[in-house]
Amino acid sequence: MDAKLQVGIVGCGGIAQVIHLPILSNHPDVRVAGICDIDASKAAVLADKFRINHIYQDIAELLQKEKLDVMFILTPTNLHLPMSLMALEYGAHIFIEKPATPTASEARRIQKKARETGKVVMVGMQNRFRSDVVALKKFLDNRDLGKLFYLKGSWLQAKHHSDRQAWFFQKNVSGGGVILDLGIQLLDLVWWLLDRPNPINVRAFSFQLNKEIEVEDFCVVCLTFENEISFSMEVSWDFPIVKDRFSLEIIGEYGTGTLNPLKLQKSWHGQLVNITPGNIESKTSIFKKGYEKEINHFIDYLLGRIDKLDSTIDDAVEILRIVDGIYQSIDQGCEITLA
Repeated sequence: MDAKLQVGIVGCGGIAQVIHLPILSNHPDVRVAGICDIDASKAAVLADKFRINHIYQDIAELLQKEKLDVMFILTPTNLHLPMSLMALEYGAHIFIEKPATPTASEARRIQKKARETGKVVMVGMQNRFRSDVVALKKFLDNRDLGKLFYLKGSWLQAKHHSDRQAWFFQKNVSGGGVILDLGIQLLDLVWWLLDRPNPINVRAFSFQLNKEIEVEDFCVVCLTFENEISFSMEVSWDFPIVKDRFSLEIIGEYGTGTLNPLKLQKSWHGQLVNITPGNIESKTSIFKKGYEKEINHFIDYLLGRIDKLDSTIDDAVEILRIVDGIYQSIDQGCEITLA
């Protein structure tokens, strides 16, 4: 009997090709039983490259013919809900690449079905698994910076940099623009680092840089959490800069912490002292290994090696509740109460 987890993959786009297929096809506890994509020729090329025996154009056929333990859903966002419900109905645990769904109400439907079927749903938020983020969280959990009161995040991608597939810019498929792509990851990262505080209110502003696409490509968000913590972020796909910028700054009463690169400073006898841990990996290694650790975490949980799953559908519902508030604030031009 094959003791490996039987895994199916639906969606053969860039994230599958660059991240999930290379990791899963070489994972010692996994057998990729089949892959599915409406483009059969693309699926066939990938099946040959990663030594996968079965290809499908229909997820229902994949679920019917292969006795799957796990389904990885790596499709455009508008397909996440129906495919998740179907996979759960067939008895598979699921991994969904972010965002879980475009709205909190859709994510709640997956949450409800998972509870009914007793299956596990993880949502891809690889930033939680980066080594620099894990190191930063340890310092925050130890309250080395004292009470936190302000965080500022920035994820700005240089103009003409993006090579995203066309569906990212179609609102009926993606559900939204840069907020659901980059913004949701920054929101999740901050909310997780702060130990999941309740959001109180949000005010968001947007400006359309690329007038030829249907979704927002620049947004500024001001969010207030409980315990007097404020967070501001700016995200863009098409910003007029030469190089991409990704950063997070955390301010506490005793010091500051930053990401990309990781740096920690603490006030000591009237001076700021550098308390940054050593042996931090390169940015490229941090990014790649973050995905590996995320997938390994999911597999280890399913195999009973760890007791707690991170980045669950429950978390996704809460983050999407904030995202709903952001879009509502943009549409109405006012502050939205979330509490």
